[in-house]
Amino acid sequence: MTKLDCTVSSCLYNKERCCCKDNIEVSGQNAKHSRETCCRSFRERDAGQALSAVDIPTKNTEVACGACDCTFNEDCRCTAKHIGIAGGAACECGETECATFRCKCE
Repeated sequence: MTKLDCTVSSCLYNKERCCCKDNIEVSGQNAKHSRETCCRSFRERDAGQALSAVDIPTKNTEVACGACDCTFNEDCRCTAKHIGIAGGAACECGETECATFRCKCE
């Protein structure tokens, strides 16, 4: 499992900069830069919508990775010990990114 920090405060699953989802999917099949990746698991929080008290944020998350050219991608799984998902007040998954992405071509 990967340690995940998430700064996408507008995501339904974000609680205390952690993810309450035990697995996420990062996409970016042809990505060469982190801005070309995104968290496909992102769901925008509706106004007034909050996580329930039983939703527990976790730092350890399974990360399925579709960013084929990332150095941390091994058999479509992220092998980085720690990743960051960025996107602040994103409204859609395309406004998020895997800030840890490193292209094999670098």
